[in-house]
Amino acid sequence: MRTRSYRKKRGVASVLGILIMVGILMTSILPTFIYVNEVNNYYDRAVVDLKITDNERNQENLEVYAYGHNETSVDVFIVNRAPLASNISRIWVMNKTLQDAWIFNSTNRLDIPLFLGAAEQTTLRLDFTEINEVGNSYIIEVTTERGNKFSSTTNPLTYTPEGTWQTGTTEFQIQVIIQSNQGQDRYLIQIYGPESHYDFVDSTTVQGMFFSIFSVPQAGQYNITVHNIQGGSDLVGEMTRILTWIYPSTYCQFDDT
Repeated sequence: MRTRSYRKKRGVASVLGILIMVGILMTSILPTFIYVNEVNNYYDRAVVDLKITDNERNQENLEVYAYGHNETSVDVFIVNRAPLASNISRIWVMNKTLQDAWIFNSTNRLDIPLFLGAAEQTTLRLDFTEINEVGNSYIIEVTTERGNKFSSTTNPLTYTPEGTWQTGTTEFQIQVIIQSNQGQDRYLIQIYGPESHYDFVDSTTVQGMFFSIFSVPQAGQYNITVHNIQGGSDLVGEMTRILTWIYPSTYCQFDDT
């Protein structure tokens, strides 16, 4: 009887020891496993968020045009060409030598940061009273919250001794799109500008559509006329477009059906 009681106690002790070991493993290894799993999930979410952020940053596309309003102020015209909204966080103004810089942001303007939706546009007027000096040239850039920086197409902006603002060089463009059901047509595109006119004859259409960009030397009103010269000189259509420093490019679409 004594021997049987002793063996029974040893069996109970073994079971208790195993249970204690399992408890120790559960309380030490399981939390570690959960922690590692949470860290991996956090890492995966961070990677996805970074990819989304990088993709949105790459999609941002602002067109910026700066031009003088009067002797003491400059207008900055901004167009959002991207399919997503942008938040403008600051505007940089630097002299051409890059020795001095001025920042317009939330500390000195109530309208910054500025939310600009897709395809929206706005004009910000900057006070140059403390900045402007005759003969100085300025480079103007717009920065977004995503970290992108967009320079004004009209850089550098120079204040002349005559009291006027002179913009930097920019390219004025007229984009012409012609849609044709037949294709393999030839078109005479005539563009009449402020001082002279330009005749462009381009190659045949491809798969029923023709697209080309024509550069013109200055701002002003332009009359665009298109003729189909494949089998004669049939008038396709004509349009009038005005190019300015704010709108240095335009597009015209003609249907030759």
